Amino acid sequence: MNKSDKEPLIKAASIASLFVSSTLIIIKYYGWAETDSISLLGSLADSLMDFLASIFVFIAISFSLLPADEKYRFGYGKSEGLVVFIQSLLIGVSGLYVFSEAIQRFIHPIKINQPSVAVWIIVVSIVLSIALVLFQKYVVKISKSKAIESDQYHYLTDLYINISVLISILISGWTTYLFVDSLIGLIIAVFVIYSAVNLLKKSFKILLDQELPSSDRDQIKAIALTHPEVLGFHDLRTRDAGRNYVIQFHLELDPQMSLLHSHEIIEQVMEKVIDAFPDAEIIVHSDPLGVEEERDPFE
Repeated sequence: MNKSDKEPLIKAASIASLFVSSTLIIIKYYGWAETDSISLLGSLADSLMDFLASIFVFIAISFSLLPADEKYRFGYGKSEGLVVFIQSLLIGVSGLYVFSEAIQRFIHPIKINQPSVAVWIIVVSIVLSIALVLFQKYVVKISKSKAIESDQYHYLTDLYINISVLISILISGWTTYLFVDSLIGLIIAVFVIYSAVNLLKKSFKILLDQELPSSDRDQIKAIALTHPEVLGFHDLRTRDAGRNYVIQFHLELDPQMSLLHSHEIIEQVMEKVIDAFPDAEIIVHSDPLGVEEERDPFE
């Protein structure tokens, strides 16, 4: 599937995310108002942050899909990294809020009102979350979108939260174990904060140009050296630019080779690397074998 075919899928995933998150906010707010459940409040806070994050994702995707231009010649893919960073902050704040509320309710427990209402609301939430996560998983597999991947991650978190809330309501609503609602709220809060930290780390990888994994780097080197006229390989540098990779390296060629033939070899190597990394931007420099030059100190 080429790049133009992926774009409608990415946009559809972001719109579906907005629809599901807004629906969850409405029904969970109603459920919290009716039941006064602290675990349901935690789930509501998480859904509210999901909605705000989904808005940022939609905006970022609109930017990241823009083609490269004169001012931004590598394109706008890194806007996804910025969105993941903002998402991590929003999710972290929601986790801290729920943690605070759960502590207060743990000290002063209150019985859940109308637990059957809360159960139906959470069941609907679980079904919607499963449908969205499965669709997002398909889109990420096709498009490699970092923004949709991070969105999928916290909707998967939301799914786990909804399941734990359902268990909490079933216990607290029909037994005398009122502390379970607060306990589940605390667990949810810790899980949400942990998720926020992971997203923050992921955003730094994109924004700070972290190298690709060693397995990918080894694969790039192996591809280049399979060409019979490539005599050496050095100064491999890679970076994750959001929706695409940037890969650059030097090839060592016969110093007696013509410039035209050198160009042909580079094109052949680039074609093979692009086959392995379809969304990558490839930059290759040729060096005459045996010429002394300053090398990458991290090679």
